[in-house]
Amino acid sequence: MAIITLSRGTYSGAKDLAENVAQNLGYKLLSRETILGELGQYGWADEKLSKAHHKKLSMLQRMNLEWVHYQACLRAVLSEAAQTENLVYHGNNGHIVLQGFPHLLNIKVVADMEDRIKAVTARNEYAIDRKEAIRIINRIDERRDRWSNFLYQADMNDISSFDMVVDLSRKSLEDAYEMIRSAVSLPQFQPTPESKKIIDDLILAAKLRAKIAMETDVVDDEIEVEIKDGMLNVKGGVHSLDDAEELKQFLSSQPEVTQLESHLESSPSGMGDV
Repeated sequence: MAIITLSRGTYSGAKDLAENVAQNLGYKLLSRETILGELGQYGWADEKLSKAHHKKLSMLQRMNLEWVHYQACLRAVLSEAAQTENLVYHGNNGHIVLQGFPHLLNIKVVADMEDRIKAVTARNEYAIDRKEAIRIINRIDERRDRWSNFLYQADMNDISSFDMVVDLSRKSLEDAYEMIRSAVSLPQFQPTPESKKIIDDLILAAKLRAKIAMETDVVDDEIEVEIKDGMLNVKGGVHSLDDAEELKQFLSSQPEVTQLESHLESSPSGMGDV
């Protein structure tokens, strides 16, 4: 059992590989598009995200708190999908969103430019030429890189962030699947009672963090929520004593919370630990 993330280059074949792996392993298949649809439960409509993707970076930076909330909600949705493991997720930044989960196999899927050009040309029913195909690929790559850097300060081309790189220009889908199947068969990907508890705690923490984002008026851009051995620990910076008190009362009122420790710290204006 494993949680497999496939980070896809534009027209690299990651979707086909994800479908192949999920079908052969009997795993659930999720795409970034499916997950974004689930964000509606937190008020993130498709139109809102689509418009944001086309905003200039300077404007996105002015919406920093809103994007902190987006990250919190995305982790909550994707974490819940990963609860039973046996998951293949293809999109971008899945390896970052699910950071900390056990049994995580992060794969970067790449392909030569020539193969990518053929793929985008075929997708457009051969109605575009080579120059236009390259322009489309470069534009999408640039946008994805920009978002990864903005949201997570991550370089999607840094292969050290991944456990495996699969080049579909040099490997068939069947060979790539065999590599992945062999990896998830290793002992470190087998579930244990301890790993199940870690996953449950991470999911609950992610849900509570998303609730803070969407259900409170606290300025929460520096807030973190952790759960270990039944103890919820909320930490980070708050902007006022009122924010700290509201946050503690909100978390204490959640039926899932039985024990709470607060390690909130003051903003630069200073008010001591709260």
